[in-house]
Amino acid sequence: MKRIITVAAAALCAASFASYADSTERAEHKADKAQAEANYKAAKANCKSMAGDEKKSCMKQAKADYKAAKKEVHATHEMREEKREAVK
Repeated sequence: MKRIITVAAAALCAASFASYADSTERAEHKADKAQAEANYKAAKANCKSMAGDEKKSCMKQAKADYKAAKKEVHATHEMREEKREAVK
């Protein structure tokens, strides 16, 4: 009987930890996406004071940096998902 209770408690702890880890990963992913968007908006605002080709080049670089940041966030999220699936 004691062994059954111990196993049940361990299973409950594992499920609780998995749920916590999942919510933490979601929060981190959301924060990373928000940071990338904030950086993009700031870069665009910085470009608005420029004119002509300089502005066009600045906007192009801001967009390229934003796309790279989004890809990095996505890749990080995918890697975390794969690690979590491997643990299960």
